[in-house]
Amino acid sequence: MRSRLLAVAFAFAVTVGMSTMCPTSAAQGEQTEPNGVQVLENPSVYAGTPAQRCAAQQRGGGAFARGNFFAGPHGQFTNVIGPMSICTPSNENPPEGMKSLPIDLFTSKNFYLDKKYWMDPRYYRCNTPRQLTDIWTSRRFFPSKGKAPESAAWGDCKWDESRDSLVSHLPYKTAQEHYDALLAQAKAHGGPTNYTKATTPDWDGWYERDMSKDTQAEWIWGTVTQVPTVLSLLTPEYRQRMVQGIYHESVSNAPQWEASFCWPEGFMRWWSQASQAGNFELAITPWNVTLVSGIADNFLRQVWLGRQPVQKVPQWYGETVGFWDGTTLVTWTSDVQAWNLSHCMFENSGKMETIEVWTPVYDGSGKFVGIHQDTTFYDSEAFVQPLRATYDYKRVDLLSSPTHRYTYIECLSNIKDRNGRATQLTAVDSDYVDYYGRPWAQDWEKYFEKGWKDTPDQNAVPDNVLDLFNGKQSNKK
Repeated sequence: MRSRLLAVAFAFAVTVGMSTMCPTSAAQGEQTEPNGVQVLENPSVYAGTPAQRCAAQQRGGGAFARGNFFAGPHGQFTNVIGPMSICTPSNENPPEGMKSLPIDLFTSKNFYLDKKYWMDPRYYRCNTPRQLTDIWTSRRFFPSKGKAPESAAWGDCKWDESRDSLVSHLPYKTAQEHYDALLAQAKAHGGPTNYTKATTPDWDGWYERDMSKDTQAEWIWGTVTQVPTVLSLLTPEYRQRMVQGIYHESVSNAPQWEASFCWPEGFMRWWSQASQAGNFELAITPWNVTLVSGIADNFLRQVWLGRQPVQKVPQWYGETVGFWDGTTLVTWTSDVQAWNLSHCMFENSGKMETIEVWTPVYDGSGKFVGIHQDTTFYDSEAFVQPLRATYDYKRVDLLSSPTHRYTYIECLSNIKDRNGRATQLTAVDSDYVDYYGRPWAQDWEKYFEKGWKDTPDQNAVPDNVLDLFNGKQSNKK
């Protein structure tokens, strides 16, 4: 009984701890609704209109309030995820000059029948994908308009990145064609470059995404585009899959997030915001380049230099080959497992491939300070044309750092699917696993040793006393 009580207490502590994280950390671990303790401690943060709750958050009274959020291309809080995203535009009615549709995402009972509205921002009340995925956690609803989700807030209909900025304008139709062209360019001026251990580019170190330098890639996070802009990039089948995900995250309130269930992150998640894959450890040898990162699961990416793809089975992070063209690294990733970017964004097929061009970044004095990455995404099954995203990473420390460490992640979850929703289990549930309490022994004792520990010792009486009753002469003193 005592061990069960301890297990229940531990589960409760973990649940409370997960729900009191700061917004970035909570979202990375896939945050839950604020718990009762938080609401009691800071009632102003969870009451009133979205604007009032945002003001309460900014005053610093909320459990998720911090003072270090960065501004995005469309104003402050653009890229904030989780409950703090309540501070994105939240309007009770359609913006001026906008007329609501006869039916939209939040009033529909069957989104499949609304296909004619999918490409209209008003169908989603002008919310971005990330605003939609956070609409329950940020509680962007207006009680005066009725119950959730029908009372969902409107976003800013002008908040959008142009489709033209999200697609590749290169002439290549396939990743291999693109890779071969870049390899031919390298060969034209004496490449590809072959390095020794002593001459490899000095890129080794610890990196972070440079959030202030380049915002083009934020479209992958779902924070800067209207939903129809992203849908226009997808083929009909994958367009429908994205709308399906949006409906069940923002209307059914039944997200199916990778980290909730300890599912693999998947290749496209390397570019996502919450995965933290862009904060990595990088090490270079003459034979390969290795990047290790992650916060809910491990990302291990290796670039095999001067090789060709050989994998016959899809890999979660694909198979990557590459070459050096001077101090520029060119990589080609193929053999990717089909998966989901999640958070109201799209899926990729098993035909996903990328070409990444990594170039060094120097400061005004010529000192190496980071890496610029330009990625072209090819997926002939999911995308109507190749897509593009650019990122910048700043080196924050060397591998010789006495304190930096990569902590290997074991994703241990007691969140299971229950009737289509992610549900936190406790020790009273049969599926609960006490990961740190010898679960293997617990299973043996539960299924094979029932009552054994409660059975008295059959030889509790000393042998010499038993011998007397059996008529034997004991030699023991």
